Amino acid sequence: MTKNSIGSIFFLAFSSFYFFNVFSIKKMPGSQFEVMTASTFPFYIGLGGIIISILILILSFVKKDNDFLTMNYLKNLDFKTTISFVLAMIFYGFTIRPLGFIISTMIFLGIGFLLLKEKNIKRILLISCGVSVGFYLLLNNVLGVYIDPGLIYEYFAGDQS
Repeated sequence: MTKNSIGSIFFLAFSSFYFFNVFSIKKMPGSQFEVMTASTFPFYIGLGGIIISILILILSFVKKDNDFLTMNYLKNLDFKTTISFVLAMIFYGFTIRPLGFIISTMIFLGIGFLLLKEKNIKRILLISCGVSVGFYLLLNNVLGVYIDPGLIYEYFAGDQS
């Protein structure tokens, strides 16, 4: 099997798992008639991943390239960075509720830039702050998707439910 076919099979498995778990996302009461719900974006991401991975799989069999998976290729892969990114994603998943979306996203993006060996600290801070605040404002104010500010915000601002 070629590298493209093996990669597309893994991507197909991941996208299928992601897509079928979208249906277990709970919807708010009365949101069945809304255009945008909590499962809308994940639904299309999973569906797009399945379609793209099937296309890559078909093209890898049609093209018939000789780019086979070898041990030399596997030795040159950077598994340390990959495992570090997986650990950063797990950390992000555990910190998004207590720290909130903005702070945990800034930390995750900063860690990601450092793992990719970005040296400019100003650039790291500017991009991670800008992306997380901009994405929060886009989701919250433009698209109307509520994002919980986190337990740290509720602690400092007071619980005003």
